Amino acid sequence: MTGRSHEIADGEETWTRASSGADRRRRRIGCAISTPSRPKPLTSEALAAVATALERERQSHEFHAAVLARFPGAMPFRLTVEAEARHAAALEALLRRRGLAVPEAPSPEGATIDHTVPATLGAACLEAVTAKEDRIRIFERVLLPLVAGYPDVERVFARIVEAARERHLPALRHWAGDHHRDGEGGERI
Repeated sequence: MTGRSHEIADGEETWTRASSGADRRRRRIGCAISTPSRPKPLTSEALAAVATALERERQSHEFHAAVLARFPGAMPFRLTVEAEARHAAALEALLRRRGLAVPEAPSPEGATIDHTVPATLGAACLEAVTAKEDRIRIFERVLLPLVAGYPDVERVFARIVEAARERHLPALRHWAGDHHRDGEGGERI
């Protein structure tokens, strides 16, 4: 039971806090009820890994946004651009929770890479597939080992890799195949 209980003892009212079952169990096993503390500080290597991951996610977001600027509403970029923004936000939150400064994005959305967007949507999907595959390898082989021992960072990195492998790559491959079969001329949006 949680909440407060009312007692009258010797003619005086008193209010007492009733403990929940979870509170009693924590006290019994010696765990104090506390507020979450700041996560442990990142080593320079782990900080560099988070900064690299953030930079890569921002670059991916910029590319996906630039593709959407050229091909408004194009799938799957319409959905993946939102995911890339969420990934970058999750990485920024890791830094903020530790009281660290978040590096500024180098440029306004899509401004520096707009000229590199392929001429066709199929080609843009294929380029995005290659970039995703490279990013997965970098996360798994380089970045994840650098953040071992930081469960919150490992969790965010693992979710980014999972999203890329399980959702983004299949969607990009599917749409690349559709546009390739259409002779690159059919931007079915």
